[in-house]
Amino acid sequence: MRCLPWHSRASLATYATVKEKDCSLIIPPYPDMIARLGRVRELLNMNRPLSLAEKILYSHLSNPLDLAENGITRGKSYLQLYPQRVAMQDASAQ
Repeated sequence: MRCLPWHSRASLATYATVKEKDCSLIIPPYPDMIARLGRVRELLNMNRPLSLAEKILYSHLSNPLDLAENGITRGKSYLQLYPQRVAMQDASAQ
């Protein structure tokens, strides 16, 4: 088989349609997270501004009532969280 020059091979490409991506699965459920955060504020009687870490943790709680019943103690309490995404480093360091 004869090898074509690079400019001849470039013309062999064909157009492929790209299917539109369904972004509803990518966007986190912000209304649910804001409602959950409001529920935590009610249960814990929090009137002070929350830090970003508190907002993230409280908005991902599985059941805000558990937090209200048991309270939270830094370094001792366990939280049941439902994160939408988790980023992990590969074990092979790639």
